[in-house]
Amino acid sequence: MIYRHLIAAFLVGVLASSPPVLAGGAVVGSAGPSEKAVVRGTPLEQGTNIFSGDVVEVGAGGEGVVTFGHNAMARFAADSAVRASRDTTTIGLELLRGRMTFRSTPEQPVVGSFVDALVQANGGKEVVAIVAFRNPKLVAITAERGAIDVTAGRDHRSVTVPEGQTVEVAVVDDTAPKADNSAGGPPPDDTDSNKKRNVAAWTTGMILVVGTAIGGSLALSKNQPQLTCPQKAALVSPYVFPCD
Repeated sequence: MIYRHLIAAFLVGVLASSPPVLAGGAVVGSAGPSEKAVVRGTPLEQGTNIFSGDVVEVGAGGEGVVTFGHNAMARFAADSAVRASRDTTTIGLELLRGRMTFRSTPEQPVVGSFVDALVQANGGKEVVAIVAFRNPKLVAITAERGAIDVTAGRDHRSVTVPEGQTVEVAVVDDTAPKADNSAGGPPPDDTDSNKKRNVAAWTTGMILVVGTAIGGSLALSKNQPQLTCPQKAALVSPYVFPCD
Protein backbone atom coordinates (compact mmCIF):
# COMPACT_ATOMS: atom_id res chain seq x y z
CA MET A 1 0.00 0.00 0.00
CA ILE A 2 2.89 2.38 0.83
CA TYR A 3 4.43 1.75 -2.59
CA ARG A 4 1.13 2.54 -4.28
CA HIS A 5 0.95 5.85 -2.44
CA LEU A 6 4.53 6.66 -3.43
CA ILE A 7 3.85 5.87 -7.09
CA ALA A 8 0.67 7.94 -7.05
CA ALA A 9 2.50 10.88 -5.46
CA PHE A 10 5.28 10.62 -8.06
CA LEU A 11 2.79 10.65 -10.93
CA VAL A 12 0.99 13.67 -9.49
CA GLY A 13 4.32 15.47 -9.20
CA VAL A 14 5.20 14.71 -12.82
CA LEU A 15 1.82 15.88 -14.04
CA ALA A 16 2.10 19.11 -12.10
CA SER A 17 5.69 19.94 -13.03
CA SER A 18 6.00 19.02 -16.71
CA PRO A 19 2.79 19.82 -18.63
CA PRO A 20 4.56 20.89 -21.86
CA VAL A 21 6.48 17.62 -22.07
CA LEU A 22 3.45 15.45 -21.36
CA ALA A 23 1.44 17.47 -23.88
CA GLY A 24 4.00 16.70 -26.56
CA GLY A 25 5.18 20.33 -26.92
CA ALA A 26 8.40 20.61 -28.90
CA VAL A 27 11.36 22.37 -27.33
CA VAL A 28 11.76 25.74 -29.06
CA GLY A 29 14.93 26.90 -27.33
CA SER A 30 16.50 27.63 -23.98
CA ALA A 31 16.68 30.79 -21.91
CA GLY A 32 19.78 32.93 -21.80
CA PRO A 33 20.58 35.48 -19.09
CA SER A 34 17.23 37.10 -18.31
CA GLU A 35 15.80 39.42 -15.71
CA LYS A 36 12.23 39.95 -14.49
CA ALA A 37 10.94 37.48 -17.10
CA VAL A 38 8.55 34.60 -16.49
CA VAL A 39 7.27 31.58 -18.41
CA ARG A 40 4.45 29.30 -17.28
CA GLY A 41 4.20 31.42 -14.12
CA THR A 42 7.79 30.83 -12.98
CA PRO A 43 10.93 32.98 -13.31
CA LEU A 44 12.81 32.54 -16.58
CA GLU A 45 16.19 31.28 -15.43
CA GLN A 46 19.16 30.63 -17.67
CA GLY A 47 18.93 27.17 -19.21
CA THR A 48 15.14 26.89 -18.83
CA ASN A 49 13.57 25.10 -21.79
CA ILE A 50 11.01 27.04 -23.80
CA PHE A 51 8.30 24.83 -25.30
CA SER A 52 6.07 25.39 -28.29
CA GLY A 53 3.09 27.43 -27.12
CA ASP A 54 4.90 29.04 -24.18
CA VAL A 55 4.46 32.76 -23.64
CA VAL A 56 7.49 34.61 -22.28
CA GLU A 57 6.47 37.74 -20.36
CA VAL A 58 8.93 40.43 -19.33
CA GLY A 59 8.19 42.90 -16.58
CA ALA A 60 9.15 46.54 -16.20
CA GLY A 61 12.90 47.03 -16.31
CA GLY A 62 13.50 43.43 -17.34
CA GLU A 63 14.70 41.52 -20.35
CA GLY A 64 14.23 38.03 -21.75
CA VAL A 65 16.77 36.17 -23.88
CA VAL A 66 16.14 32.88 -25.70
CA THR A 67 18.63 30.97 -27.84
CA PHE A 68 17.61 28.52 -30.55
CA GLY A 69 20.91 27.04 -31.69
CA HIS A 70 22.85 27.64 -34.93
CA ASN A 71 23.51 31.23 -33.81
CA ALA A 72 19.80 32.09 -33.84
CA MET A 73 18.41 33.93 -30.85
CA ALA A 74 15.89 36.50 -29.63
CA ARG A 75 15.76 39.26 -27.08
CA PHE A 76 12.50 40.53 -25.55
CA ALA A 77 12.45 44.03 -24.11
CA ALA A 78 10.82 45.21 -20.89
CA ASP A 79 7.00 45.11 -20.78
CA SER A 80 6.86 42.59 -23.64
CA ALA A 81 5.10 39.29 -24.20
CA VAL A 82 6.03 36.79 -26.93
CA ARG A 83 4.51 33.43 -27.80
CA ALA A 84 7.02 30.86 -29.10
CA SER A 85 6.28 27.99 -31.46
CA ARG A 86 8.15 25.50 -33.59
CA ASP A 87 7.40 23.38 -36.62
CA THR A 88 9.72 20.94 -38.37
CA THR A 89 12.32 23.53 -39.38
CA THR A 90 11.21 27.01 -38.26
CA ILE A 91 10.97 28.91 -34.99
CA GLY A 92 7.93 31.18 -34.69
CA LEU A 93 7.81 34.24 -32.42
CA GLU A 94 4.48 36.04 -32.08
CA LEU A 95 4.81 39.49 -30.54
CA LEU A 96 1.79 40.10 -28.31
CA ARG A 97 3.01 43.39 -26.87
CA GLY A 98 6.21 45.34 -26.47
CA ARG A 99 9.33 44.83 -28.56
CA MET A 100 11.50 41.95 -29.69
CA THR A 101 14.73 41.58 -31.65
CA PHE A 102 15.55 38.27 -33.28
CA ARG A 103 18.34 36.80 -35.37
CA SER A 104 17.45 34.25 -38.04
CA THR A 105 20.12 32.11 -39.71
CA PRO A 106 20.03 29.80 -42.74
CA GLU A 107 20.59 26.84 -40.42
CA GLN A 108 17.81 27.89 -38.01
CA PRO A 109 15.15 30.14 -39.58
CA VAL A 110 13.14 32.36 -37.24
CA VAL A 111 9.88 34.00 -38.34
CA GLY A 112 8.37 36.88 -36.37
CA SER A 113 4.66 37.68 -36.40
CA PHE A 114 2.03 39.98 -34.93
CA VAL A 115 -1.71 40.00 -35.59
CA ASP A 116 -1.78 38.68 -39.20
CA ALA A 117 1.64 39.92 -40.34
CA LEU A 118 4.81 37.87 -40.91
CA VAL A 119 8.43 39.02 -40.69
CA GLN A 120 11.08 36.74 -42.16
CA ALA A 121 14.48 36.70 -43.83
CA ASN A 122 14.65 37.59 -47.50
CA GLY A 123 16.13 34.66 -49.38
CA GLY A 124 16.71 32.64 -46.24
CA LYS A 125 19.86 34.58 -45.35
CA GLU A 126 21.04 35.62 -41.90
CA VAL A 127 19.15 38.66 -40.66
CA VAL A 128 18.54 40.65 -37.52
CA ALA A 129 15.03 42.11 -37.29
CA ILE A 130 13.36 44.38 -34.75
CA VAL A 131 9.58 44.28 -34.27
CA ALA A 132 8.06 46.82 -31.90
CA PHE A 133 4.61 48.08 -30.99
CA ARG A 134 4.90 51.86 -31.05
CA ASN A 135 1.34 51.86 -29.71
CA PRO A 136 -1.52 49.32 -29.84
CA LYS A 137 -2.37 50.41 -33.40
CA LEU A 138 1.08 50.82 -34.95
CA VAL A 139 4.01 48.41 -35.31
CA ALA A 140 7.50 49.26 -36.57
CA ILE A 141 9.63 46.58 -38.25
CA THR A 142 13.30 47.29 -38.85
CA ALA A 143 15.84 45.34 -40.90
CA GLU A 144 18.88 45.91 -38.72
CA ARG A 145 21.05 43.39 -40.55
CA GLY A 146 20.19 41.94 -43.95
CA ALA A 147 16.93 42.35 -45.87
CA ILE A 148 13.61 41.12 -44.48
CA ASP A 149 10.23 40.39 -46.04
CA VAL A 150 7.10 41.71 -44.32
CA THR A 151 3.77 40.20 -45.39
CA ALA A 152 0.51 41.72 -44.15
CA GLY A 153 -2.96 42.91 -45.05
CA ARG A 154 -6.12 41.47 -46.54
CA ASP A 155 -4.31 40.81 -49.81
CA HIS A 156 -1.19 39.40 -48.09
CA ARG A 157 0.95 42.04 -49.68
CA SER A 158 4.71 41.58 -49.21
CA VAL A 159 7.32 44.30 -48.96
CA THR A 160 11.08 43.72 -48.88
CA VAL A 161 12.72 45.99 -46.32
CA PRO A 162 16.41 46.63 -47.12
CA GLU A 163 19.05 46.61 -44.41
CA GLY A 164 18.86 49.78 -42.34
CA GLN A 165 15.28 50.59 -43.33
CA THR A 166 11.99 50.51 -41.44
CA VAL A 167 8.40 49.74 -42.36
CA GLU A 168 5.42 50.70 -40.22
CA VAL A 169 2.28 48.59 -40.16
CA ALA A 170 -1.02 49.97 -38.90
CA VAL A 171 -3.27 47.54 -37.04
CA VAL A 172 -6.93 48.20 -37.85
CA ASP A 173 -10.25 46.70 -36.89
CA ASP A 174 -11.57 44.61 -39.77
CA THR A 175 -15.20 45.65 -39.35
CA ALA A 176 -16.35 46.08 -42.93
CA PRO A 177 -19.44 48.28 -43.43
CA LYS A 178 -22.70 46.45 -43.87
CA ALA A 179 -23.90 45.88 -47.42
CA ASP A 180 -26.61 48.15 -48.82
CA ASN A 181 -29.88 46.21 -48.85
CA SER A 182 -31.77 48.69 -51.05
CA ALA A 183 -31.09 46.65 -54.21
CA GLY A 184 -32.98 43.68 -52.87
CA GLY A 185 -29.98 41.74 -51.69
CA PRO A 186 -30.00 39.48 -48.65
CA PRO A 187 -30.47 41.24 -45.33
CA PRO A 188 -27.32 41.88 -43.30
CA ASP A 189 -26.46 39.44 -40.54
CA ASP A 190 -26.87 41.24 -37.23
CA THR A 191 -26.22 38.25 -34.99
CA ASP A 192 -23.92 38.66 -32.03
CA SER A 193 -21.61 35.97 -33.39
CA ASN A 194 -21.12 37.91 -36.62
CA LYS A 195 -20.29 41.08 -34.72
CA LYS A 196 -17.73 39.24 -32.59
CA ARG A 197 -16.07 37.74 -35.63
CA ASN A 198 -15.80 41.16 -37.25
CA VAL A 199 -14.26 42.70 -34.15
CA ALA A 200 -11.80 39.85 -33.76
CA ALA A 201 -10.82 39.71 -37.44
CA TRP A 202 -7.89 42.13 -37.42
CA THR A 203 -5.85 43.05 -40.44
CA THR A 204 -2.89 45.28 -41.19
CA GLY A 205 -2.18 48.07 -43.59
CA MET A 206 1.33 49.03 -44.61
CA ILE A 207 2.95 52.45 -44.45
CA LEU A 208 6.51 52.68 -45.75
CA VAL A 209 8.83 54.87 -43.71
CA VAL A 210 12.15 56.26 -44.91
CA GLY A 211 14.88 56.07 -42.27
CA THR A 212 17.79 54.08 -40.97
CA ALA A 213 17.54 51.30 -38.44
CA ILE A 214 19.04 53.39 -35.67
CA GLY A 215 17.67 56.77 -36.70
CA GLY A 216 14.16 55.82 -37.74
CA SER A 217 13.19 52.41 -36.46
CA LEU A 218 12.53 52.99 -32.78
CA ALA A 219 13.30 56.69 -32.45
CA LEU A 220 11.55 58.58 -29.70
CA SER A 221 9.27 61.49 -30.41
CA LYS A 222 10.36 65.03 -29.59
CA ASN A 223 8.13 65.03 -26.53
CA GLN A 224 9.93 62.06 -24.95
CA PRO A 225 13.16 62.26 -22.90
CA GLN A 226 16.54 61.81 -24.62
CA LEU A 227 18.05 58.35 -24.15
CA THR A 228 21.56 57.64 -22.96
CA CYS A 229 23.84 55.58 -25.22
CA PRO A 230 23.35 52.32 -23.25
CA GLN A 231 19.59 52.86 -23.39
CA LYS A 232 19.80 53.32 -27.16
CA ALA A 233 21.83 50.13 -27.38
CA ALA A 234 19.12 48.23 -25.52
CA LEU A 235 16.50 49.69 -27.84
CA VAL A 236 18.23 48.91 -31.08
CA SER A 237 20.29 45.76 -30.79
CA PRO A 238 21.40 42.97 -28.47
CA TYR A 239 24.56 42.58 -30.51
CA VAL A 240 26.75 45.59 -31.35
CA PHE A 241 26.13 49.24 -30.51
CA PRO A 242 29.19 51.43 -29.88
CA CYS A 243 29.17 53.77 -26.89
CA ASP A 244 32.22 56.07 -26.88
